Amino acid sequence: METTKGPIEQAAERKIKEALEPSTLEIVNESHLHAHHAAMRGNTNPETHFNITIVSDKFVGKTMMQRHRLVYGLLNEELQNGIHALSLKTKTKEEIEKAQQQ
Repeated sequence: METTKGPIEQAAERKIKEALEPSTLEIVNESHLHAHHAAMRGNTNPETHFNITIVSDKFVGKTMMQRHRLVYGLLNEELQNGIHALSLKTKTKEEIEKAQQQ
């Protein structure tokens, strides 16, 4: 598993931090888990699949669909130039705290 951040991951991290000011941001490059998939045959890009968790108050009042569209909009360039799949978890601090109390 790759431990250094590639240019796509670095750009995604910077854009998310600037736009969403997250209290939590976890970006996990899972590309190595998908290298054997037919769609990835011949692709040598080590940055194609990411699992991203974002906790931000910028999500307050937004539906899950609106949150995901916001993130996809931020990462449009990366999606056009290498990212094949994103798994997103988008929460507010209040939602995290409420879940922890249950």
